[in-house]
Amino acid sequence: MKKHKIRLRIYILIALVITLPILLNVYSPILMVWGIRNGIITASFLIFAAWFMLSLFMGRSVSCGYTCPYGALQEILGIHIFKKKPISEKANNIRYFVFVIFLLLVLFLIFNIGLAKNIDLFASNGNLQLVIFITISIMTIGLLSILLGSRAFCRYLCPQGVFLTIGSKLGKKIKVPSLQLNSNNNNCSNCKLCDKSCPMGLNVNLMVNNSTMDNLNCILCGECIEKCPKDAINYSFRTKD
Repeated sequence: MKKHKIRLRIYILIALVITLPILLNVYSPILMVWGIRNGIITASFLIFAAWFMLSLFMGRSVSCGYTCPYGALQEILGIHIFKKKPISEKANNIRYFVFVIFLLLVLFLIFNIGLAKNIDLFASNGNLQLVIFITISIMTIGLLSILLGSRAFCRYLCPQGVFLTIGSKLGKKIKVPSLQLNSNNNNCSNCKLCDKSCPMGLNVNLMVNNSTMDNLNCILCGECIEKCPKDAINYSFRTKD
């Protein structure tokens, strides 16, 4: 059995939650849309663009798994405080509807306003109404995690996750080496510690036994790798066969 370890990722999640009042001026999808609407390139836009490019090689790990402050808030509240995991499978497709609406909104703004001509990285500074709106959104995201389970917003509503999934799939389509989960079902003891550890509420044990580790909701956080006592799950960085 692996000994219990306090991993770096937990520290990162806690740090993201603690610094969220500062980070809301740096990254928010709302802030990114606000910038597009006003012809401004914000830090949110640049961060999202970087995340999308990295998703070609790292999937959703760099963003959703390790650096998204809103995902961190949901995970800390859902699993580490309220011990709740998302359980609904039927609601998963709602996020694709949200994604289409979000994409159409962005395209509409770009079509009517044009590409951004100014740069104001911290555009929400001094904009009290925008800060209040973002704060209310953060509180709503946290509440969803409490009511519907860990990372409920990520799983059911987040359009950003769909963008990054598209980036991940694109990377595999053009056959660039990318971060993936591999499984060895011969090592699996069916202890289901992987299921209990997954912040997205995935049936990892079934994925291992079916030798199909691809899942649109997987954020490649590595929690299942850490908790598996038999090394049945591991990371690999390779071209998808």
